[in-house]
Amino acid sequence: MNILITGATGFVGRHLVRKLKKDFSLHLLVREGSDLTGLEDIPAFCFKEDIPALRQYLNKEKIEGIVHLASLYIAQHREEQIKDIILSNVYFGTALLEAASKSEVKWFLNTGTIWQNYESDSPEYCPVNLYAASKQAFIDVARYYTAVSPLRFMTLKLCDTYGPWDTRTKILALFKRIAETGEELAMSPGEQQIDLLHIDDVIAGFRVLIRRLSEEKEQGEEYVLRADRPCSLRELAAVFEHVSGKKLNIIWGGREYRLREVMCPWKRGTVLPDWQPQISLQEGISDLLQHN
Repeated sequence: MNILITGATGFVGRHLVRKLKKDFSLHLLVREGSDLTGLEDIPAFCFKEDIPALRQYLNKEKIEGIVHLASLYIAQHREEQIKDIILSNVYFGTALLEAASKSEVKWFLNTGTIWQNYESDSPEYCPVNLYAASKQAFIDVARYYTAVSPLRFMTLKLCDTYGPWDTRTKILALFKRIAETGEELAMSPGEQQIDLLHIDDVIAGFRVLIRRLSEEKEQGEEYVLRADRPCSLRELAAVFEHVSGKKLNIIWGGREYRLREVMCPWKRGTVLPDWQPQISLQEGISDLLQHN
């Protein structure tokens, strides 16, 4: 089966390509200037705002499914970043949907975020930030394309992810840095809960849903991948200290909570069938430290 992947240069994308290329014929959709280091063996199409050319590529390569990972994540945006957020998270995917809906593509697997739901126990859409709002806007756009074409559209909502070779400035990367340097890190009081999934569990979820879509067994619209249980930031720091054997010099309460801080992750949504996380937080952090 021929699958097109966007966002292959990101953390989740690189891991997904590495695992899927053993079983599928992969193609990448990239933008100009993308760093394709380590991905040179995968055919790539560079999108230059030419939707007809993209449609021709999809037909020529007989692309059957699309995994859409590309996005621009900004937790707290500035005014000058709004245009880039909309272009990356709404326009780019819409251009791809336009091409896919007029080609032989059968399914489109979109990547969402639990941050589309600020209220932990409510099913109602309530974005944490503009990034999450733009992700929902794209899903709303997709409803038009599924109404006017046979294209099947599915969203897989992810919680926070971590694992080896992660270049993002995430919390575990900060913990690793201060464990090595001994520097102080001012943090919030640390009572907010965080839902963390190891990248191998995330990729396993994508594989399950790709299989269900390719077998035409999937009729739903949205699934969630989440950890067995969230932990507080303080608990996460304690686990990191235990696994690494190093003390973290954290100043709890040294800064305030962010605007619309998620104190408890979203609890609603349907967890993906035939999937459950396999890697404990302790095992995952150990794996992270061994490979980074």
